[in-house]
Amino acid sequence: MDPLVFEPYFRPQVWGGRRLEALLDRPLPGKGDFGEAWMLSAQSLHVSRVAEGPWKGWRLSDLWSSRAAEIAGQPLAAAAPFPLLIKFLDCRQLLSIQVHPNDQIARELGAGELGKSEAWVVLDAEPGARIYAGLRQGTTRDDLQRRLDDGTLAESLHELSPKKGDCLFLPAGVVHAVGGGVLLAEVQQSSDATFRLFDWNRLGTDGKPRTLHRNEALRSIDWTAGPVAPAVGSPLPGLAPGNRGQRLVACPYFTLDRFMLSSPYEQPPSGRFSIWVVLEGRVELRRQESDYRRHFRRGETALVPAASGACCWTPSEGSATLLGVSVPCVTQ
Repeated sequence: MDPLVFEPYFRPQVWGGRRLEALLDRPLPGKGDFGEAWMLSAQSLHVSRVAEGPWKGWRLSDLWSSRAAEIAGQPLAAAAPFPLLIKFLDCRQLLSIQVHPNDQIARELGAGELGKSEAWVVLDAEPGARIYAGLRQGTTRDDLQRRLDDGTLAESLHELSPKKGDCLFLPAGVVHAVGGGVLLAEVQQSSDATFRLFDWNRLGTDGKPRTLHRNEALRSIDWTAGPVAPAVGSPLPGLAPGNRGQRLVACPYFTLDRFMLSSPYEQPPSGRFSIWVVLEGRVELRRQESDYRRHFRRGETALVPAASGACCWTPSEGSATLLGVSVPCVTQ
């Protein structure tokens, strides 16, 4: 089974901008501000459709359920959904201060979907951009509630100035916000469960304050998490001369690696599907067991099924940077 490419879905957001158009080299579907481009999703808000090839037009959820053995490459729990969501975010303004529940709390609160752990990779950050990631050391529930009441919630959060290449892993339960001119790639559980604590007194597109979820958010916070710093990647061994790789995140839901390639990278068969996101440059993907060849430019994303077997990524213009995403297991 050859690699799969899907049509992106552009999601309007009050905090977004227009930079996704340049990132993906395609026009946005209308005027106004767009905050998200969903590149690969089976989440109910939007299910991706295959953009080309013999499966063109198929929804990811239908393809996943009907060709599970070829795509996933491992036994699936009954009716297990596709587990990940890949997106780009254009955070022109600050997002709300928010938190995502873990799986158990999402069920207890009736969210209708699983929890949400996620990772960000910063693609660009303008001067003055900010990331809030986690509570300051020693912050208690009483402290946070007091800050909520007096409108100074940000003073309880760990703040940093993002720079290109930073990776932050945000497990479910970590309070966070990002914005002020940040462009990033996001890898997350397939969920949109989000509870807003504070939204900077901002009005939505309807001219009314956006809904807050104070009680649900307080229930979802992991009070032991503390501040979150950019990940320190561990080197990936065994790469060809001129190529470098880093393991950025390894959690129960996904593994995230970054590859900096200046020569071909032979992706060996792993018995599992993988997802690849081109962050910089252009690359050719070649499948060794077929005549499949395709060039990928910055921003494009590929799902490589387990049945694709061995594949090779070759930079087309000197060098390229890719994210490689896999799952340790597929569970319900």
